Amino acid sequence: MLQSSTFPKIQLQSSSVGDFPFSVFAKTMRKVLAYYGNRIFVKSPNSGCDELRTEICSYLARSRGILVKPSQIIVGSGAEYLYGLIAQLFRSRKKFALEQPSYDKIRKVYEAMGIQCDMLSMTQDGISSKELERTDATILHVTPFNSFPSGVTTCISKKHEYLHWAKQRDGFIIEDNYDSELTVSKKPEDSLFSITTDSNVVYVNTFSKTIAPSMRIGYMILPEKLLEDFQCRLGFYSCTVPVFEQLVLAELLRNGDFERHINRVRRKKRKAVNVIGNDNLNSAKSIRHVFLNAHVENAVLITRA
Repeated sequence: MLQSSTFPKIQLQSSSVGDFPFSVFAKTMRKVLAYYGNRIFVKSPNSGCDELRTEICSYLARSRGILVKPSQIIVGSGAEYLYGLIAQLFRSRKKFALEQPSYDKIRKVYEAMGIQCDMLSMTQDGISSKELERTDATILHVTPFNSFPSGVTTCISKKHEYLHWAKQRDGFIIEDNYDSELTVSKKPEDSLFSITTDSNVVYVNTFSKTIAPSMRIGYMILPEKLLEDFQCRLGFYSCTVPVFEQLVLAELLRNGDFERHINRVRRKKRKAVNVIGNDNLNSAKSIRHVFLNAHVENAVLITRA
């Protein structure tokens, strides 16, 4: 019988290991192993497994009103990997505009790829209009919901301003929606991708925040007009997420366990808002994200995973 001393001690790099029910995750892993068997050893298609890409499309359609085809979904090991692909896809543009302040790894990844970053100052509604006019960049990377570390959530008029900005200069917007599922609002935030009429938005999201930091699975949605260019220039890259993990996530999306988890977390966050008595935790003045520990009825504040 294996003893606890048999396994090396894991050094956690975060105070949070996520709130997804371990029993549900373990059950799903066993189900996938039993059903797929040694097929989990097969190499993943470069853009990700068809099963996962199809389930992501279905989930986005019913939960966010985002209607896309599986061919538009590119799966990768977290947002940082996808930032690297985006930098290569738009390398000829040379300069990207970013929010100031913003998640610092975004800038670091882009600069490591040879991209010049123009940092644009924020207001309580989003990037300053004067800053948008000033920059000569043609790629704009934004986090419209609960931008880290400012906590700014972009209003709908500012979103339309971003889209107009991109259309005017034949540019593209990178919409980083890492925290959008965890809104305390009962109505999901409108994404830039869902309201654009010009196919000029690349949508990026990850499951590291919603399931666990160790779940290094992210995805981006490309406009159809970029698919041929992406496949010609970057389609040779192998998918960086193991098939087994992709199939487990696909099953969580298919059977509703993922959405049940999201709804539980959102209810806990709404309860935390009521306990603290601050109706603006989800507004531009919000600096950090509020969660309730799964076992303790206290609010726990954690930063971006």
